[in-house]
Amino acid sequence: MALISERMAKYEDALWAGVAAVKSHGGDITYPAWHEFARTLRIDERYRGINGIGIIHIKTPDQIDEYLANQRVDRPNFDIYPQHDQPVFMPITFIEPEDVNAAAIGLDLAHETNRRTAALLSRDTGLAQITGPIKLVQDAGHTPGFLFYAPFYRGGPHHDKAARKNSFAGLFMHHLSSRN
Repeated sequence: MALISERMAKYEDALWAGVAAVKSHGGDITYPAWHEFARTLRIDERYRGINGIGIIHIKTPDQIDEYLANQRVDRPNFDIYPQHDQPVFMPITFIEPEDVNAAAIGLDLAHETNRRTAALLSRDTGLAQITGPIKLVQDAGHTPGFLFYAPFYRGGPHHDKAARKNSFAGLFMHHLSSRN
């Protein structure tokens, strides 16, 4: 049990490193800066249980057109899926390694209860949060797995739930499969 706790603490440290990278870039990160950060993190060597790391942006319906236009500058085919009736969008904007996780790019986490609930809990508490079991879309066998999130916000500091809710900008995430 101690080894599991130690490994999860190490994974959480990697989450907060991702949040720090976003903050160091003014509260958001560009596609090229994201690739450089992900490359230097070396998850395949240092975090063997992590199958991917990513950035999730939080957008309201009135922000979607501008968000899509910005993402399509570097990736013309970028889109958000699946459609849903939630009042917010939570697309996976960036993910590495990109090749094996390509199916997750644009996946809107708001569409599914376990993904959405953990994301909103992370937003409200300001703490890292893990989802309940999910099926990973980028795995052909749809292996059960989990997402581990840490929130980032516009501006700061965010000492209370209302401030966190109003300035929530996104999440840094890892995905872990049950095979690890």
